[in-house]
Amino acid sequence: MSVKFRVAQSRDQAAIIAIYNQAVATKGSTADLTPVTVAQRQPWFAAFTPDHFPLWVIESAGEVAGFVGLEPYSDRAGYRNTAEVALYLDDHYQGQHLGTQAVDWIAQQAPRLGVTTVISRIFGHNQASRHLFEKAGYDHWGHLPAIAEMQGFTADLEVYGHHF
Repeated sequence: MSVKFRVAQSRDQAAIIAIYNQAVATKGSTADLTPVTVAQRQPWFAAFTPDHFPLWVIESAGEVAGFVGLEPYSDRAGYRNTAEVALYLDDHYQGQHLGTQAVDWIAQQAPRLGVTTVISRIFGHNQASRHLFEKAGYDHWGHLPAIAEMQGFTADLEVYGHHF
């Protein structure tokens, strides 16, 4: 499936939040436990910068199929070139290799953006995402047991990383 990556615009915020809220409902890829609104996520959206920490929309056949972004890992100066990847796909587009294309996109873009290290924090029970990043050459850098209280279960957090 052919996809297009483009810098997210304000008009994309509702679609991005709808996709994010699908993930909230599954408890598979975010520790948010209740749906969020566009207004609540406005500071998050505004923090992305196209020249260093961008947010891209993933389009398939002209539809927003997901989003991928590079978020600052920390506001401390020593981490200025370290990013955490945020990758979410609409339920209808999962299992169609868009995640692979998105991780490949990050690998192509990171050096151009001056990002030297990318990390991904993934719940231990999210086998699909763990496999995606392992397949892309990310190394397992850490295990945080039972760190997230997910309303009915605790989730481990696995940290994956890659240097570019």
